[in-house]
Amino acid sequence: MKDSNVMCKILCLFIIPVLFAQPLSAQGYGGMLTFQGVDHYMMHSAAGRAMGGITIGVKQDIGMMFQNPATLSTIQGMHISLGGQMTFRDINQEQNYAPVRYYSNLSLLLEGLTDQIPDPDTTLVGFSAQDTVQRPFDNIGPNWSQSNNQSIPLQALLAAPVSLGGFRIVAGIGAVRYADLYHYYQNNNVLSPDILSQRPLPTLRPTDDAPVEVEWLQSLRSREGSIHGYGFALAGIMEDYNLSVGLSGLILRGSSDDFEQQIARGRLTFFSNAFRADSVYNRITRTGTSDFSGQEFTLSSILTGQYVSAGFSVKLPTTITRTYTMQVATDTTGTPARSTIQGEEKLKLPWRGTIGLSFNPLENLTMGLAYEFRPYESVRYTGSDGTETSPWLAASLFRVGAEYRVAQWITLRGGMRGEAEVFEPEGNPIIGEPVTYTVYSAGIGLFISGLSLDATYEYALMKYEDKWASAISRDSDRQHILVAQLTYKIPSFSN
Repeated sequence: MKDSNVMCKILCLFIIPVLFAQPLSAQGYGGMLTFQGVDHYMMHSAAGRAMGGITIGVKQDIGMMFQNPATLSTIQGMHISLGGQMTFRDINQEQNYAPVRYYSNLSLLLEGLTDQIPDPDTTLVGFSAQDTVQRPFDNIGPNWSQSNNQSIPLQALLAAPVSLGGFRIVAGIGAVRYADLYHYYQNNNVLSPDILSQRPLPTLRPTDDAPVEVEWLQSLRSREGSIHGYGFALAGIMEDYNLSVGLSGLILRGSSDDFEQQIARGRLTFFSNAFRADSVYNRITRTGTSDFSGQEFTLSSILTGQYVSAGFSVKLPTTITRTYTMQVATDTTGTPARSTIQGEEKLKLPWRGTIGLSFNPLENLTMGLAYEFRPYESVRYTGSDGTETSPWLAASLFRVGAEYRVAQWITLRGGMRGEAEVFEPEGNPIIGEPVTYTVYSAGIGLFISGLSLDATYEYALMKYEDKWASAISRDSDRQHILVAQLTYKIPSFSN
């Protein structure tokens, strides 16, 4: 029986939410800024986005030239296009805690509810220091919210057909916003070290003779900026086979303003049946900039039929480099210190692409399907210290959309597409499955004397839960997006 009790004590787990370990494929603990936001690629065609992001079946739209350059083959005459986007975003996190065995006051402390507990009567017989209610030393609560509204130019493009050795070729040039680097994440209840993580294994319960000290802090990070692309696109037509092929290339350049901060909230010391909270003053703030550079090449082809068209678009492997400079301000018990860190990181992206079909059951109706594959498990990240990891998760996504031409001057569009982040929720029951969500879209196209205006509305709500042994963090990111594209067909004055 004695051996059984000893074994029971050894196996008894100190159940506590783990909020500081940093697996590369989850963000539930925060962690440092590296390439966050680089995976948020922009689609530049308002019409294509209204149709769920499909590219096969969208005609006379130069906004597709860097997403599927073969679509340029439908261009008749010289076109110039300008586009912009407005985004309204609300992000929030709500934390919920369950009572913890042996440490009944812990969940109330982390939820900021200990003010509802009166102080114990110290005159009572049997009172000890372990009966003291542990309270926070600040007014930081467990939950947070963040709003961000931005208006950005999306693209400026020019395309025109040219003759080359008897072949009809459409050439295009342009500048686009390649990726929106906006990123924000915060956790007000980070515990370090990552005691008793559910993965890989929990920690043994502490004892009075061997207590466990845990740092309790708030951690946040943010990034604002963009990566721009400057490049060309070419599309050729093999009319005998109704086959179009395309090639595009982009030089990528961008920058971002980065911010990271950790604020100590206290030090928690855990004994066998109680814990103590002590005040600690420590603040670490990192501010700086990141510069991004790289290139991207896209190959595509479309086989056009009377009622059905099929095609693909493939992006070649490429490497994006991040060069950063950060000013680090450390303040411990009122003693400030400053330093500067610099470094260079690389992110190598693999082959990725899209295949699609479009259907024309009626002359004025087009429907499209697309399948996008993102084999991001093959991404290679090389840190400034030379360490190589694979931090991203793969995803396979579907898109569907339709366009109905009501009259020669007006077109209605609608669609939906799957989207995925490159990380998974903490405590994910299916390891390696990223956070996914759906983007719903609707739009209208107006055409008057060579001038076309395409407007699109998109709605997205990303929701996921980070789960620990006795806590859940409910995260949500709600977006309302307006996209507009103005295209003008320049008249030809030749006879």
